[in-house]
Amino acid sequence: MNARTSFLHSIGGFGYKDGTQYEQIGTDFIPLEELFSQGVMTGKIFFGGKGAYQNYRAFSRFVRAVPLTLVYEMDEAYRVPVRLTELSKSELLEGGTGLDCDVAFTATGLFYKNVSKYSDTYSIGGKIYPYEYSYSYADVSQNTILIESDSYGDSPCKITICGPCTNPVWKHYVDNVLYETGRYDGTIPADHKLVVDTTQMPYSITERGVSDEVVADRYQMCDFTTERFFHLQHGSNRISASHDGLNILNVIVEGKISYETV
Repeated sequence: MNARTSFLHSIGGFGYKDGTQYEQIGTDFIPLEELFSQGVMTGKIFFGGKGAYQNYRAFSRFVRAVPLTLVYEMDEAYRVPVRLTELSKSELLEGGTGLDCDVAFTATGLFYKNVSKYSDTYSIGGKIYPYEYSYSYADVSQNTILIESDSYGDSPCKITICGPCTNPVWKHYVDNVLYETGRYDGTIPADHKLVVDTTQMPYSITERGVSDEVVADRYQMCDFTTERFFHLQHGSNRISASHDGLNILNVIVEGKISYETV
């Protein structure tokens, strides 16, 4: 939507509305459940040049390939899952300069900022020792990852524990206080990994192979006395993993820091 021949302008709806419902008791209004109204982002897309009609048709076909992610770049890049719910068709403007079409995207989730950290990378004394994975550096140790969140909402994350491991346990500390735990009763072989994912619905716990293919659903083999599924909280989030084996575990955490508005 931002190219030499087409661009989005006159935007609106990038804030948020509170959709909380209240019950009146006397002169007071008691919130029943705190909710945010579904966002609708609006604007106009200008399709310019001699190929305005062709560009419009190409765009209208592209946006039907759901799901869509709208990337909003300011000081940082933020993303929001959306569906196109309105696209008007205008005629060429005076002079044939192009088409100016109304557009509306309905959000199917909150804005989010991606964060990824891989535990088997070190930064010591100002020197950075790169690892083959393109993830940020860990802050504590090989089996522990630290992620800071400035969001007051629950932010989903995907935890990957690399094998080999036996009866792995994953723990989540918020500001150094144990917040929730998870445990899998079983063995993950070398070159496989256990993936605990709250970034997609439904939540899942799977064993995956070398090419990230799903080998098996491992949800039923987890300890149901634990929370299992984690969401990053406001403050300092420390996620660590341990197991009954002797080798040190390598851990990846990919989070989506969620915001009502950016």
